[in-house]
Amino acid sequence: MESSKLQLLSQLKDPRAEVRVAAAGALGKLEMPDVETIPPLVAVLHDVEREVRLAAVTSLIRIWRGLTGLLSDFLSSSDDIDSWFESIAPALQEALRDDDKVVRLTAAEGLREMFCDDQEIFDEFVKAARDPDETLRKRAALALWLGASDRRAPLTQVESALGIDVLLELLRDESKSVRLYALRTVASVGESAAAAIPILQQLLKEKDPGIRFNAALALAGTGEGEAALPILAETLINGDRLKRKAAAFVLRAMGPLARPALPALINGLRDQEKRVRSRCAGTIGRLGTAATDDAIHALLAAERDDDPDVRRAATKALAIIGRERVQTAQKLAAEFEAGAFFPLFGFKPEEIPSLIFMLKDANSNIRAMAATALGHLGAREAIPDLMKLLHDQDEDVRRRAGDTLLGMGIQPNELDH
Repeated sequence: MESSKLQLLSQLKDPRAEVRVAAAGALGKLEMPDVETIPPLVAVLHDVEREVRLAAVTSLIRIWRGLTGLLSDFLSSSDDIDSWFESIAPALQEALRDDDKVVRLTAAEGLREMFCDDQEIFDEFVKAARDPDETLRKRAALALWLGASDRRAPLTQVESALGIDVLLELLRDESKSVRLYALRTVASVGESAAAAIPILQQLLKEKDPGIRFNAALALAGTGEGEAALPILAETLINGDRLKRKAAAFVLRAMGPLARPALPALINGLRDQEKRVRSRCAGTIGRLGTAATDDAIHALLAAERDDDPDVRRAATKALAIIGRERVQTAQKLAAEFEAGAFFPLFGFKPEEIPSLIFMLKDANSNIRAMAATALGHLGAREAIPDLMKLLHDQDEDVRRRAGDTLLGMGIQPNELDH
């Protein structure tokens, strides 16, 4: 490997341009990053050939990635990283003033990756975003997205007036790839990109589903997600795994505004992807007491989910909704189930033993309905069990048992014993 490196370093001085290009490019692809290759590569940034300079810039960026990647965990100290930065960053800064626009853009991309946010770097992205070359516009749009979404060292200029103007231009670009990166940037910028809302609303009508979905995400980021709800809800049900996760994440961020998508959120509690289930639970919880009975019942079922994160999300959501609201939903559900089970009329005498048995059911609604049904059958053999229900803890059970006993001829004064 050492001999190969030495040979490549020697070839950087070869009179043939194609040899220098190949050597500069190969030095960035060595199996082990090597700081000794940095000074020679910096030197050829002044090569007369544009391709040599471009290869050198690209290799310097690759070496930086390698030196600060997994290898740095056990091969370097923070002082070493600072030293590498001080060697590479000034060279890339100088490359920003290269005569060739591709060299300049590549250097800007590398500097952004090194968490530099100088105005000069941003200006290079602006130039590329307005270049007739679609490839450069695409690279610029990607760089703006990465700069807007990387919270460790954001490219703050993206949110400036100039940055928003450029995004508006990119949203109208004829290239789908450019528009997609611009949409993702708007979603990351959020409310600062409110000027993009009219364009985003138009993009919701695009034929391409990817454009529509990303426009919906971007709209939600600007605080105008209500218009995007139909697309987000549809994606939550029928989208692929990544899109379902993204839709669930955005809907959770929207909070109470996501209520029209409640049927899709309930469906999402049964999604194969646990992140979707937990995020849907969180969204329903954020609706508070406005959550429907069906949503509450679905959350109660989610408390038995196989995944602990989903169970925790469901429990937290129910706590936010409130105990009283949850209990009301449970009671109404029990009454519905009991009512559906008991037609009250039409029972046959041979069903009396089963109804008497149901007088001891743990569900108070079942006990109450059974007491009423026995009254319609005139089942006097149930009187001893009905008398016990006069002391039931549930008021409705006591009332129904008393009404049935009175209907069977039991005197009011006997009910007091």
